[in-house]
Amino acid sequence: MGSMITAYIDESGNMGCGGKYFVLAAAVFDTAKGLTRAKRIIRKEQQLLAKERNYDTIQEIKSCTLKFPERQRILNKLTAKPDIDIFYLVVDKTQVTLLQEQKPKNLVYNYFAKLLTDAIFQRYHGDFRIVFDQRSTAVKSMNSLTDYITINAYTTSNLVRHHVEVFQRDSKTEYNLQVADLIAGTVYKAYHRQQPHFLNLIKSRIVNLGEFPYSQFDGSLIRGADY
Repeated sequence: MGSMITAYIDESGNMGCGGKYFVLAAAVFDTAKGLTRAKRIIRKEQQLLAKERNYDTIQEIKSCTLKFPERQRILNKLTAKPDIDIFYLVVDKTQVTLLQEQKPKNLVYNYFAKLLTDAIFQRYHGDFRIVFDQRSTAVKSMNSLTDYITINAYTTSNLVRHHVEVFQRDSKTEYNLQVADLIAGTVYKAYHRQQPHFLNLIKSRIVNLGEFPYSQFDGSLIRGADY
């Protein structure tokens, strides 16, 4: 039996007509020490940002509200030690037939979540705790997502003897979901603006990345790059 692997997954962009890209990203921890360190960083940054902005408190760090120096500072702290692994999947929505045909977005989301979690399941040997943000705008039925990912995990050969749990949690109280939001938002900015320097902020801890569909993906930032 291996260790407990905990993955926090969040999104950036949407599954509708706004924007060209949709991003799913995961912050993955395989030690309790790594989990605790990331939580501590987020709590301290909440206090620091509140002080800098003259707020009484900040309940949640949201990627979309950060200025570049703030984003850089927090990500530098999070990636300073090798106790966090980053996975992400970027979808070129213009090349996804199911979206063009306006199929149910929750089903399409589930499929992309499967692709991301498949990469996570293949990377580690142990039990898994997968945590999604319960406020995901793309998912109409979180039960369908949690059931889908759990069933898929147990049909993956290397996980037959391991325990897999999939949850939905509130990112205001689950600090490491804020880490996943920050990563997803950073990746989204890199692709939306076609500015690879955003990826450089997390490059040291990226262990798996994907662009979908690979053969038809428009605006790749990884082909020929050292990632």
